[in-house]
Amino acid sequence: MDEKITPDLERVLEAGNSAPSGENCQPWHFVVHGSTIEVHLLPERDQSPYGWGQRASYLANGAVIENIVIAASAEQYRAEVHYFPNPSDEWHVATIVLTKDSTIESDPLASYITKRISNRKPYKKDQLTGEERKTLANAAAHGGYGMFALAEAPEEVGRLGRVGSTNEEVMLANRSLHDFFFSHVSWTKEEDDEKKAGFYIKTLELPPPAKLMFKIFRNWPIMRVLGTIGFNRIVAKQNAATNASASAIGAFMIARTEPLDFVKIGRAVERLWLTATSLGLSLQPLTGVLFFKLRFDGGERDGFSSHEQKLVIDAYQEASRIFHADGKHIAFTFRIGRGDAPSAHAIRFPLAEAVTIQS
Repeated sequence: MDEKITPDLERVLEAGNSAPSGENCQPWHFVVHGSTIEVHLLPERDQSPYGWGQRASYLANGAVIENIVIAASAEQYRAEVHYFPNPSDEWHVATIVLTKDSTIESDPLASYITKRISNRKPYKKDQLTGEERKTLANAAAHGGYGMFALAEAPEEVGRLGRVGSTNEEVMLANRSLHDFFFSHVSWTKEEDDEKKAGFYIKTLELPPPAKLMFKIFRNWPIMRVLGTIGFNRIVAKQNAATNASASAIGAFMIARTEPLDFVKIGRAVERLWLTATSLGLSLQPLTGVLFFKLRFDGGERDGFSSHEQKLVIDAYQEASRIFHADGKHIAFTFRIGRGDAPSAHAIRFPLAEAVTIQS
């Protein structure tokens, strides 16, 4: 970012750069000319086995767009979003035209963009209040991008907690998934500061004994032996209990699974997440099973045993029954509740590395 941009536009771009993404891979780049922002997906940033067809990255770019639109209102910009403006470039996700307008009111969520965080700690099992439930539902419906459902009955939350933990059961028994995950863990703050992507160990919220064991788990030969005695299922059971500590588990569903559908649902997810933050609620995505199922639907099952495929499909079908998906694809699930402040947060690549300015 050799050239200068105005301070208000810089704040808008910083907001976009604060969006969440799988493995904190930050698969986006901004091209700025005047007060127009192009949002481009960077496929090389996301080579995750969870990211079939870059759908997870399209979702992340949707969150980027929502942050930009919200932050623009705080700077009195009217934001006009044009999706996929270049038919020959699938990675040019959107062009956002900003126009100064003194009548624009700041979106109340703007001040929560930098406060939003994924919280993997156990939550308190308090019920959501009626007002919280209504506020979250309104946020989810804001753009009309998909169907939203919230499961709050303890029995359903428990079942969905087990669905979410299927990810760990499969990942810890599958060498390629295991190796990918542990290659993206930063074990020290210094390593995390250098990588600026992946999982910083503290964000995983492991208790001290588990943190020590986690370093052992990264050794595949050891993990393979532990798998013969079902250790992956033990870990999954513990994670299921953490998942079930939530007040509720929610889902966004879409009728189609094209890139634009994931971009739009990404916007809805981010608005809901910011709304949860404004209510003092914690949130953690639980999406592993969903993206494995999407991969299977796309005809890519290589690297998964028949047993692992069945685990994923059965878990996905369980979630579909609970959320009454009725043939819609479950694009995003999450747990929500009241939790203590997280121990650490993911860092971002500097804005200068995420922006190109064109005169």
